[in-house]
Amino acid sequence: MRLASYRDLSQVDDLYRAAELSDPELGRRLQGSGPQSPVPGAALARAWYILTKGLSSFVPLADVSDQLYVADDGGRVVGFIQAEPAPGGRAWQVLNLCVAPEEAEGVVAARLLEQLFAEGLSRGVHRFLVRIPAHHPLDPAFRAQGFRPYVTEQIRFRELPAAPGDDPAPWAPSRPQDLALIHSLYLRTAPHAVAAVEAPSLKQWRATFQLGWLARIDGRAGDSRHWVIDRGAGVVAWAGVRLPARARPSLVAMMMDPQEAALAVEAVHSLLTQIPRGPTLWVLRHYESELTRAVAARGFEVIATQLLMVRDLPLKLRTPSPVRPRAVLAKAALPLAGARAAAQPLPPG
Repeated sequence: MRLASYRDLSQVDDLYRAAELSDPELGRRLQGSGPQSPVPGAALARAWYILTKGLSSFVPLADVSDQLYVADDGGRVVGFIQAEPAPGGRAWQVLNLCVAPEEAEGVVAARLLEQLFAEGLSRGVHRFLVRIPAHHPLDPAFRAQGFRPYVTEQIRFRELPAAPGDDPAPWAPSRPQDLALIHSLYLRTAPHAVAAVEAPSLKQWRATFQLGWLARIDGRAGDSRHWVIDRGAGVVAWAGVRLPARARPSLVAMMMDPQEAALAVEAVHSLLTQIPRGPTLWVLRHYESELTRAVAARGFEVIATQLLMVRDLPLKLRTPSPVRPRAVLAKAALPLAGARAAAQPLPPG
């Protein structure tokens, strides 16, 4: 196990492509999207690859980062693992874990993960995150290394027509001062077991939830747009929209106060008027039942289910050497002093 170099890139790329070709799931998905399917085959292929082919989403290996490690068998790369710092820098997100088909997958995967843990600990990183498709062949390898799922996400897809550009009410662009209110909304929405992982603090929540979408929340930052519904007494809904880029579809996530379930249909309808036409993915969590029904009613079809998993490594604290009481030290020193005195020759007569 070693850090990758530029000389490894061609083998890493070949290994990744071989894993793609040996994956029967993509073929099954494409065969299921026939002429009667609301999801076009080409668009589904784009969405499927973007979301599931590299666990979290494949990052092209045009550069070698400090978090790319390979399993080397006599000069032949038989596996690799790639990670990047999650927003906030206190955790690493596993982007890719790939093993050659002819190798013992569990053994090589375990060694690569152990290498990643060791490197992370040496840099003060104790949390490791991964998004992995449900029933992925590498699921047992992650669990064997201590990863545990804490939330399930359902991915729905639709090719949106041209947006009518209607008034986005009741949505309004979010402002930086809305962040604490959105955090409060999250705590009212997420089950305790999920919030315990993502939101032990406001800072940790910003870094972990949706992997940093809320790191910059001024409503018009970068390629993301954030919206809120404020009923006067507080924020009752939030939506994040990541705009499309080249082959990447639009990506939507949303939260809604469980007490405002009747608002779901109107909120989904008005939000869709603000999303560009084209392939669109909607990420829904397992506990968002009302939103799931509202999104399904607008023609979004399930294309994938993925698990969010976390591994927290224990902090290693140095145990200070026990301080011996002075009396004990003095008593221990007496025999030594006596031995030294006895060893000295007696003065002459």
